[in-house]
Amino acid sequence: MSYSTRQTLSSIFLMAASFVLSLSAATLSQAQAVIEHYDGVLGTSLDITIYAPDQSNTTNAIEIAISEIAGLERILTTYQDDSELMQLNTSRTTTSSSEALINVMTACEEWFIQTEGNFSCRLGAIIDFWDEAEETQQVPSRTDLSPIARTANRAEIIIDSEQRTIQLGDGIQLDPSGLAKGYIIDRAMDALKTIPGVTAIKVDIGGDASYWGTPPDSNGWEVMVANPEFTADNGDFLTSLSFGSKAVATSGHNSRKRQILMREFSHIFTPQTGWPVFSGLYAVVIAEDAMTADAIATTLSVLPLPDALATVEALSGVEALLVDESGAQRSSSGWNQYLSEELLLLSSADFKLTLDYSIPSQGNRGYERPYVAIWVSTMSNQAIKNLILFGGEQRWAGSNSRWWRFAGRRSTVEKINVTRPTRGPGEYQLVWDGRDDSGTLLQAGDYLLHVEASREHGGHSYKNIRFTFAEGTQVMEQAQFGEVGAFKVTVEMSPAEE
Repeated sequence: MSYSTRQTLSSIFLMAASFVLSLSAATLSQAQAVIEHYDGVLGTSLDITIYAPDQSNTTNAIEIAISEIAGLERILTTYQDDSELMQLNTSRTTTSSSEALINVMTACEEWFIQTEGNFSCRLGAIIDFWDEAEETQQVPSRTDLSPIARTANRAEIIIDSEQRTIQLGDGIQLDPSGLAKGYIIDRAMDALKTIPGVTAIKVDIGGDASYWGTPPDSNGWEVMVANPEFTADNGDFLTSLSFGSKAVATSGHNSRKRQILMREFSHIFTPQTGWPVFSGLYAVVIAEDAMTADAIATTLSVLPLPDALATVEALSGVEALLVDESGAQRSSSGWNQYLSEELLLLSSADFKLTLDYSIPSQGNRGYERPYVAIWVSTMSNQAIKNLILFGGEQRWAGSNSRWWRFAGRRSTVEKINVTRPTRGPGEYQLVWDGRDDSGTLLQAGDYLLHVEASREHGGHSYKNIRFTFAEGTQVMEQAQFGEVGAFKVTVEMSPAEE
């Protein structure tokens, strides 16, 4: 979520690798697509796509937008000692602040208050502390960091937009990286909207982006959501989205980490303590503008999952996808409306997985009924849904070792759909609608259904069955194995009516 740069405007243009692609649009005969790519902008890449009738006007507007980005960078960067922001950190007060600095710091303080301190632009001293720790390879002490964070959170910032002044209280060092990139994206978008006849625009800086209008011959912009574990540029995506004029921002802990003495630390900090977030969320946010999406994504990445979901649901015009450390996904109530057309059809499809299985009697005296766990995962064993658990007490849960390792350790018995003492030997049936705990239907692809059983003073048995989330009917049968009798899996899926 943060932006950084070590390059001046002149070096940006020297290092930029750009290209222009012009295409005739079938439905808008005058529209031309202009696509530009630059490296070294805000320490990352810049991608601009514009559909407009006059290519020369578009090229001129892009140059203005690039100049706007570079000018805002000179104001807001923490990587240049002579930037306006860093001069404020040194002098502690300004008498003629730029409009950009006033706007960004006002937004910072509004989000600081609205999120009860979970979003903060006051962490400059904390970041400096960790920068030095990384350089010297000395892990900081929590007792050293807490007073720094506490002082910054309690200090006062006085912003007078009419007089264009900002005064910093003691202990505050500003670092607005949690939303500055979004602010810059929004200003670049404003500059590009002035192009005569423009019909659609994309401004993407390092994966955070603002989209406006609708590209020709489409129902909206198609946006792929990167997997937090496998961030390839061309595949293994979590999902795909489609929308018109919206902004998207992503915050996560895997892309950039500090390494100190063989230990890895997130670059995102808990504002209240100054300590890196442990096991934080990967957050993808859709909002009306890029600065809002940026700030909210940063906020969600420091919150526990239930608090993050509650935060999103309380905000108007905001939706989010959240992924926890296990890979489990949760989304806000309106997220599905932005799924791509294919996934939107899948999300309303009629899906049913039926498992018919039996638990055979071993026929010996003193037979103890087995503990049974059944769950669904991705092909990489990331648990998606606990379907049923027989046994009833947490103390025995670890005896189903695979379930405990991949699905149970991150749950409690009370959270699982069905839990009861194991019935006697006989025939059983389990059905599932293909949705996770948040009510989101699976995406197209292959998954694993796991069946595991263990018995006190007895054996341990485990099998998985691969199935495909796709239209049609699949039937898979498994012969008896150990504690579990023969079973049959039937997967049925019919498309939604359009």
